[in-house]
Order: sequence, then C-alpha cells, then structure tokens
Amino acid sequence: MADDGTARIAALEERVEALSGTVKSVLTTLMLRGILTKETVAEVLNETKAAMPAGHPQAEAELEHIKQDLPQYMRNAMGPEPDEDDHDH
Repeated sequence: MADDGTARIAALEERVEALSGTVKSVLTTLMLRGILTKETVAEVLNETKAAMPAGHPQAEAELEHIKQDLPQYMRNAMGPEPDEDDHDH
C-alpha cells in the first residue's frame, strides 16, 4: 500500500489531469462557438505562462501540452470525420 505522501501526490496528479482536461474542453467549446480564435487561445496560454513565477518547468510543460492537445480536442468535438464513401444512400 502506498504511503500517505505517495497517495497525496497521486491525488494531486489526478486533479491536475482533470483541470487540464477541463481547460482544453472549455477552450475547444469557446473556439467552436466562435468566441475565441486559435490565435486568441495562443495569446491566453502565452499570457498565462508569462504571469507564472519563474522556475515552474512542469507548469510550463502543462501549458505546452494544452497547446499540443487542442487540435485533437477540436477534432473530437466536431464529431467523426465525414466518410467519402457515404453518399447518403
């Protein structure tokens, strides 16, 4: 069984994953609804990075992961890609 410190770290990691997924979903929804553009999202993430204190490489890495993951979130949110062989008959 994991010690209390290990369990707390695992819980924090799970919370960070949930928050990251939430941020990606919210940004994706706002882009799909035309409220934000891809460029605006990049600005928001850059401003977030600039506002963070120096020396937080994991936080900076998470912001980069958000940038990298957004195209896939967009693709998933738009539904399945059209099938070129499906001609509605």
